[in-house]
Amino acid sequence: MIQLVMLLCFSFLSQQPAPRLDKTPAGSRSPDKSAYFAFVDRDYIFTLEIVKPGVPLLNFVSMADEDMKLEAKNVRLAMENRKAAGKMFEIETGDISQPLATALLTIHPRSSFGVRVIGDFESIQEANGVNIQFGDEELKLAPMTGFDFDVLVLKVDRINLGSPDFSQDWQVLRLDRLGSRSPVNTRKRLRD
Repeated sequence: MIQLVMLLCFSFLSQQPAPRLDKTPAGSRSPDKSAYFAFVDRDYIFTLEIVKPGVPLLNFVSMADEDMKLEAKNVRLAMENRKAAGKMFEIETGDISQPLATALLTIHPRSSFGVRVIGDFESIQEANGVNIQFGDEELKLAPMTGFDFDVLVLKVDRINLGSPDFSQDWQVLRLDRLGSRSPVNTRKRLRD
């Protein structure tokens, strides 16, 4: 009988969730530094994830109705003591040994895609911020926890790019706006 009680106790203990080291509930605060960033609004979703030291991956979803251009140099990561801009986008092809490199992406309407951002990112594991100059606007991506980022990615993967009305997707998936967008400072643009 004692063995049965002990077996039940151990089985219940093994089913308990692992204790969280961070006692702050997920989503209640955004980190100062992160490996995960996102911008979400009704036209575009951009995510940037540093998947291993010095390797940021940029993904986008376009729900807009027009082509837009994105230059690699307009993807900027803020690090401890400097900012670094992308130099090229690397696109995986069928042959892993020969990825395609380009300095410019055309983001087509109702599309999604992912690329590696190549730049002087050294062995960065987390960034202090991510900004993307996109057309005449500056998008500031919001830092996220890994858990919140994973939840967002699961929602974004369920967006129906063939939908005539994305507002239904927003309601069903419970997407929230993240990050901010502002007009590009023309003086700053001339310096870049």
